[in-house]
Amino acid sequence: MIDKVKIVAALILVAASVAGYYYFEDLIQIGRVGIVVGGVLLAAVLVFTTEVGQSAWSFMRSANVERQKVVWPARQEALQVTLMVIVLVIILGLLMWVFDAISFYAIYDVILRVRGT
Repeated sequence: MIDKVKIVAALILVAASVAGYYYFEDLIQIGRVGIVVGGVLLAAVLVFTTEVGQSAWSFMRSANVERQKVVWPARQEALQVTLMVIVLVIILGLLMWVFDAISFYAIYDVILRVRGT
């Protein structure tokens, strides 16, 4: 129950900070933005004290551990794969152009007997 109260309080805090942004329109822009950023940060701290926030924080930490396990390709390997993809796209584009030209000729010149331009 207390977790729900904290989440509702965090939502009210965010709404109040946005309302403060519009209420204090005579303040300089950086001050108004500071009000919103401060409200959102305080709301985030409040949410992270709940059970849902703790599980979300645990998930983010474990996702970061998994991200660190990723083996990234070397520069040479990434360059080779990129060039292979570019060459394949060019070859497939040319093949599609050829098939399109053949089907255009077949439909308009052979079947419909209309001269293509």
